[in-house]
Amino acid sequence: MKVGLIGLGRMGEGMSRRMMAEDIVVWGYRRNYDKAQEAYENGYVDGVTTGIKELVQEVKTGAGTYDHPGTGIFMMVVPAENVEDTIDELLLYCGEGDIIIDHGNSNFKDSRRRAERLDKLGIQYIDCGTSGGVYGLDRGYCLMVGGTTTAVSVCA
Repeated sequence: MKVGLIGLGRMGEGMSRRMMAEDIVVWGYRRNYDKAQEAYENGYVDGVTTGIKELVQEVKTGAGTYDHPGTGIFMMVVPAENVEDTIDELLLYCGEGDIIIDHGNSNFKDSRRRAERLDKLGIQYIDCGTSGGVYGLDRGYCLMVGGTTTAVSVCA
């Protein structure tokens, strides 16, 4: 499986490292490219891009799983106030069958609205509040998952 991770702060880096340990290929994006490159050089991601467009292109190259080829999976570990803008930018490049996961702690009403909006475009949305902070790298994360059975099973 190959995923795109938006937000390579301490928590995003930790999540990436745990996924990589499970043989999931993780490409990352962070607005501060020097910090993203540093994460790559430290082995915390398999690669980094200079923008969301490039991230989507990279993930969709060889993306998906055996049962769901071509499915792009994009994870956001960004502050709640940046989720809407990040989704809007992803929508410029994502398409039917793709999955967007919000790992922030968005208000459930916002998550429902986003899921309905994306569903009309054939894109699945998973609201996955994540707790564990920087200690999650060693101890694991508590994931509070909300989404369709189909989307969740692809990502499981």
